[in-house]
Amino acid sequence: MDLVNQTFYFSTFIILMGLMLGFVSQRDEYKETEKIWYWPASLSFLALSSLSFFIASWGSLFFLVLSNFLLIGGMLCLALLFRSWRNNISQQISPYVWVGFSILSIAFLFLFGFGDAVSRVYIVSAFITGFSIWQLWELRSVVQHNSAKQIQILIGIIVLQIVLRVVRLVVLYDWPGEQIEYLFHEGAIGFSIRVLSSLCVILSCMVITHYYLDALWKLHRSSSRAIESGLLHSLNALSMVRDNETGDHILRTQAYVQRLAERLKSMGIYEDQLTPSDIEHMVNAAPLHDIGKVGIPDNILKKNGSLNPEEWEVMKTHAALGERVLKAANADSDKSLKVLEMAIDIAGGHHEKWDGSGYPRGLAGESIPLAARIMCLADMYDALVSERVYKEKWTHEAACEEIARHKGKIFDPAVVEAFILEKPFFHRIAQQYAEG
Repeated sequence: MDLVNQTFYFSTFIILMGLMLGFVSQRDEYKETEKIWYWPASLSFLALSSLSFFIASWGSLFFLVLSNFLLIGGMLCLALLFRSWRNNISQQISPYVWVGFSILSIAFLFLFGFGDAVSRVYIVSAFITGFSIWQLWELRSVVQHNSAKQIQILIGIIVLQIVLRVVRLVVLYDWPGEQIEYLFHEGAIGFSIRVLSSLCVILSCMVITHYYLDALWKLHRSSSRAIESGLLHSLNALSMVRDNETGDHILRTQAYVQRLAERLKSMGIYEDQLTPSDIEHMVNAAPLHDIGKVGIPDNILKKNGSLNPEEWEVMKTHAALGERVLKAANADSDKSLKVLEMAIDIAGGHHEKWDGSGYPRGLAGESIPLAARIMCLADMYDALVSERVYKEKWTHEAACEEIARHKGKIFDPAVVEAFILEKPFFHRIAQQYAEG
């Protein structure tokens, strides 16, 4: 039995120390870490308590007293941790709490040091049950504003722990053969209940660790989205400064791209490339398709008329320029943003043609990124039905005929099929966001 106790408590020590070191190594990642010092303190107390129990199994009364005292300290820190999770409550602990804990500690040490084995079990159980009830009280307030599953699981674990403590005392008082002279020499029933109670503590610590990891993941996701959004807005602003298109052009092409992608997915085409997140990134990246125009001279970009062959060759370089600009913005491969990867594909490939006659690389067929193939059609339709200084706007019907005519030449046949099914939507968007 001694070997079993030693193995169990040493394993518990290793687990709790691992949780504590894992949290401390990430402490700078958490908001307001100074307000949750109770958590690493609790893990430290509980881990050292297990280590002391491990040593006490050789018959040391000092380490037995120390282990129980540390266990109660860990339970106190858990109660204070749960209190810190509450809204609109002072994080400072009243001095009366520390005075009360000091008095209780002295009483505990006195009673524990001079009591027999059975009395010690009653004393420890009374203290731990009291702190467990305090933990439940704090979590009851937390759960009113925090619906995290971990909070509800913790409540269940603490209730189970209280029940086990009560059952332990009933067995100790009323069960034949459970009268003990030394803690680690109790019968199988008492041992099993003690181990289950300790496992509840370990499980609580694991749930709390998961709670903080979940909070950290949400924080990182929120920060990533904020960075992504800020970068996109900056790049969009840069693109709009030099582009001769309007904001309505961006709204229209975004709507076209999204509807084409969703239609293709519903048709069962390119499903593996059109997950919800892929479509979201595609739509967010669409406004950056002409960002390369920042490198085109004003005398060409803003020319009031058609471009001559030499000027057109310069204008065509905007696709490769846009790709380079976005690659520079996405240069850190360890923090590469999916939306910028999509934008790179769109900027560099939306003038490629299905038959390989496009630019800047002359890519053909499915070697052209799907997002670029979708953007190609959306951009072409919008250009056709919009008025420019060098052309009259086409009717919706004429634009649809032109796109259908270039199926398999300029455009991906599957994307054209999706467009044909969505022609009423394209017409409606073109009218809704028509340029003044």
